[in-house]
Amino acid sequence: MTETAVLPAPAVPTTAVPPAAAEVGLLLSRSGLPATAEELAVLAAGHEFQQAALAGLYSVPEARYVDPALRFRADARLTDWSE
Repeated sequence: MTETAVLPAPAVPTTAVPPAAAEVGLLLSRSGLPATAEELAVLAAGHEFQQAALAGLYSVPEARYVDPALRFRADARLTDWSE
């Protein structure tokens, strides 16, 4: 059995931490990915844009349950070619 450890959040000063930086820091720490303060700042700067783009993917109600154009199906399909 494999145990997953949640690492503590990177040390970020608690004074005037932008919400995006706090959220990105939490996501990185839960993923176990180390990041420097500079990397955290760059990721936090693009976080709002990425969240807006992600929300845009689900903004079209008619396309919510449509299958993607390209999809890999792992199940085997046996076709009788004798007919």
